[in-house]
Amino acid sequence: MVTYREIHGKAIKSLSTDPTAETDAGQIWYNTTSNTFKSIVNIAAWSSLAPINTARLGSGQGGTATAGFIVSGGPSPKVQTEEFNGTGWSTGEDVSVDSYHGGGAGTLTAGLYSGGEYPPGGNTDRTIEYDGTNWTTVTAYPQSLKMLASCGTQTSALYATGVLQPPAGAKQTETREYDGSAWNAGGAYPTGLQAGNMTGASSTSALFMGGSTISPSLSANTYNGTAWTAAPDANSAAQSSGSSGIETSAIFFGGDPGYLTATQSFDGSAWTTEPALATGVGALPTGPMTASSSNAFKVGGNGAAGGGAVVSSVEEFNRSVNVITGGAWASGNNMNTARKSMYGGSIGTQTAGLAVAGNPGSPGAVVTNINEEYDGTSWTESGDLNTGRAYLGGFGTQTAAVGCGGYIWPSGNQNATEEYDGSSWTSGNNMNTTRRALAACGTLTSGLAFGGYISAHSDATEEYDGTNWTSSPGNLNTATELGGGCGTQTAGLSFNGDGGGPNPTQTEEYDGSTWTTAGVNIRQAEAVASAGIQTAALSMAGANPPPAKIATVTGYDGTSWSTRPSMSTARWILSGGGTSTAGLAFGGDTGSVTAATEEFTGETSAANIETFTTS
Repeated sequence: MVTYREIHGKAIKSLSTDPTAETDAGQIWYNTTSNTFKSIVNIAAWSSLAPINTARLGSGQGGTATAGFIVSGGPSPKVQTEEFNGTGWSTGEDVSVDSYHGGGAGTLTAGLYSGGEYPPGGNTDRTIEYDGTNWTTVTAYPQSLKMLASCGTQTSALYATGVLQPPAGAKQTETREYDGSAWNAGGAYPTGLQAGNMTGASSTSALFMGGSTISPSLSANTYNGTAWTAAPDANSAAQSSGSSGIETSAIFFGGDPGYLTATQSFDGSAWTTEPALATGVGALPTGPMTASSSNAFKVGGNGAAGGGAVVSSVEEFNRSVNVITGGAWASGNNMNTARKSMYGGSIGTQTAGLAVAGNPGSPGAVVTNINEEYDGTSWTESGDLNTGRAYLGGFGTQTAAVGCGGYIWPSGNQNATEEYDGSSWTSGNNMNTTRRALAACGTLTSGLAFGGYISAHSDATEEYDGTNWTSSPGNLNTATELGGGCGTQTAGLSFNGDGGGPNPTQTEEYDGSTWTTAGVNIRQAEAVASAGIQTAALSMAGANPPPAKIATVTGYDGTSWSTRPSMSTARWILSGGGTSTAGLAFGGDTGSVTAATEEFTGETSAANIETFTTS
């Protein structure tokens, strides 16, 4: 009998713990702890990702798994561009003409979008190129078409088929190759149709699947730069599906009719049925966003959930030796006392949080001094504040925290400071500036407080050394109350809030002496919860404008903001803590005062280890 050593050139290892490296994939070992044979094996699955900012269908897309874009879309034509960084979505430059059902191609810094429906009354032949910052109009497409298929690069793109605007409505067979300056005729597609989709690396190598003449098609064809050749039929018929990959490593998913979940891959010779999408969806973007059948993105569309409503959801397909779990929010146990307006800033972690004071909401002008600790599972009341307040600034940890400033009805704004040691609060020296609705960050011996409301919105910044407050010469550039804050005394972050008009989207970074304007937040909000540090932060929920509560969450990477999964419950004047990958949010106002707690866990990846059994 042939042995494992003879096949693989090595014997089965005996290990007390399981290896986790991708290079161990396919190897078999004996786990001496569990007394079982194990191996790391490939797995294919879809997982959820952060949503796009603007729900849409029929957009164009391009790029890679860590640098992608979508543009335009419908059903009410959109001008927005969104950029993907591998984690979430941020805003790019708007296009000058709103359209949808056009074709996308290229990369984030060399993108292409052409054609589409341009209501009211017609299609467009407009072609635009993207450099990662600006869209520029270039040579028009030879026809005004919508629902055309597309793939390739900005200098070697392939577009095919499509439909003229009714009443003519003729489905086209034309193929067009774009070389970066001009459109050139290619070999005609075998059948005139609409809403097909393509994958391919260039104008000389592509795979076309599906589409519709009257009903969705199973047919597939490959292109070599001159002519189309029949390929094996797909397993499932579809139109307006999503796609990724190249001619010999392609994947198609979703589509119409009926908001499909089917996923199928092509290896150059045969089709394979893959794990289905979590939710059926149609009218997906045109153009591939990756160059492999092992990785793909379902972005937006219109879904089965909500009876065909346009969605903002995003799913990622991975074929890997790792099990990838998308970032998500989960409910934690409620606080013992429901309240809002606790503190601005960030205290503690997801497994060691602190809920300080606030307004229990009944009657509305009452404040509380109740203090609760969170251990990752439940809340326990601990030593209460000496003076009940609302709208404090808060920073530090569960065993070394500071609460400062705030508001008491009817006496007004406060400047008192209290320090917490994990069991009781002790009065400290007062702040220099009496205020409420401020934000704060740092540690008990190296804290920072900024913004708030005095008799108007404040830009004042103060530093705390564990004993005294010192006014910083560097005030905020934008006076703000109810803003978010996190980080340290020498690397602080201020974001969102109320600046007296429309909620500002400014972000400011503090270096220990000066505030500098940084990347604009992609959402307007005030009374948010905060988590993280200057280079990895979360802005959670809030209102825009009050009392319109929101559940959206954005993340900051030290340069720009992008979307994160939304919280389960929209709320504002809540508080929080933790990190950008292990966040905590609690309390607030959902329309009534709430005690609800939510925990955020970022995307995780773990080796897919299988145990062998005998039968």
